[in-house]
Amino acid sequence: MRHSNKDVAEKDAAMDGAGIEQGRRAYFDEGQLPLESVRQPVLRSWLRCTDMGLAQGRRRDGDPLTESELHALRQRRETLRRLCRPELEMLAGEARETGSVVILADADGMILDSIGDTGFLSRAAQVALRPGMSWTEASTGTNAIGTAIAERRPIAVYGPEHFFAEHAVLSCAATPILDPRGAIVGALDISGPSAGGHGHALGLIRLAVDQIEHRLFRSGFTDCQVLRMHDDAAMLGTAREGILVFRDDRLVAANRRGLSLVGRSWEALDDTALGEVLDMRGEAARGRLTLANGATLIGGWDADARGGGIELAVARPLADDRAEAIDAALAAYGGNITAAARQLGVHRSTIHRHLARRL
Repeated sequence: MRHSNKDVAEKDAAMDGAGIEQGRRAYFDEGQLPLESVRQPVLRSWLRCTDMGLAQGRRRDGDPLTESELHALRQRRETLRRLCRPELEMLAGEARETGSVVILADADGMILDSIGDTGFLSRAAQVALRPGMSWTEASTGTNAIGTAIAERRPIAVYGPEHFFAEHAVLSCAATPILDPRGAIVGALDISGPSAGGHGHALGLIRLAVDQIEHRLFRSGFTDCQVLRMHDDAAMLGTAREGILVFRDDRLVAANRRGLSLVGRSWEALDDTALGEVLDMRGEAARGRLTLANGATLIGGWDADARGGGIELAVARPLADDRAEAIDAALAAYGGNITAAARQLGVHRSTIHRHLARRL
């Protein structure tokens, strides 16, 4: 897995325990802004928490939902839970191997489900990391779930980066789940003991959320034109492809990758015409798209809706038939685990575990 220099720098900063402790003293004891020793997303979260009236020594976990209240909440969020179930089950194996748990929260930061290492589940419950508890910043301070929702971006929060000192026993990584209109519908998280080291967790969570968000484009756009694209043809049909949705030649939905490929943000929805994104004269070459800015991508319209594009196969998700999907991907790529994992949008270790079960 490739990491940007920024990802590496942020991880290095996060793992500098002495620097974080120094930053905590500067912020919480001396009222200073530790710009050099605390990562910017974490410091922004500390400031938000302070503005909301949170203070050290006065943790406000609140009361957990009763069993009947949690049952009712899960029923209301059943569509989200069903959508994310394949990834929860897939990541549960990773979590058990690292003594961690994988957590699904709704858009309000309320934990719906947590599965993984049974030993850590009991320890996590001691700091209120369990279903029926809110992990927004307002209720629990800086933490991966609440901060990912507040920042609208993937984030890891390591040990003492948490606002409350009691949560320093945790290291967490979370990514918000966005619908095709850019609204947050939930968050997926891996949490474990801070002493364990979970440098790969954020990458796993991001891949899983890519897969979840990709499935949201499988239906619901019957009156629209769906454009799928990438700068690498091998990524078409996978969770890594870019997707733009147009209704009456107006951009009405997208995924993050699609917006990034055309240099737009979520604010572009409803206000951007097709001609502002795509040079329609460039569709003469089958499968090759010319953007309005002159860049060239590979892709086409679903079901060849506009002619001149290509009909794209959609990658099969790892749902109840995930074992069959893995076997099919391995066969298609001649046993190449890396290529099969990329096609399915999963981590290679998932395929290794699948193969081990067959021995």
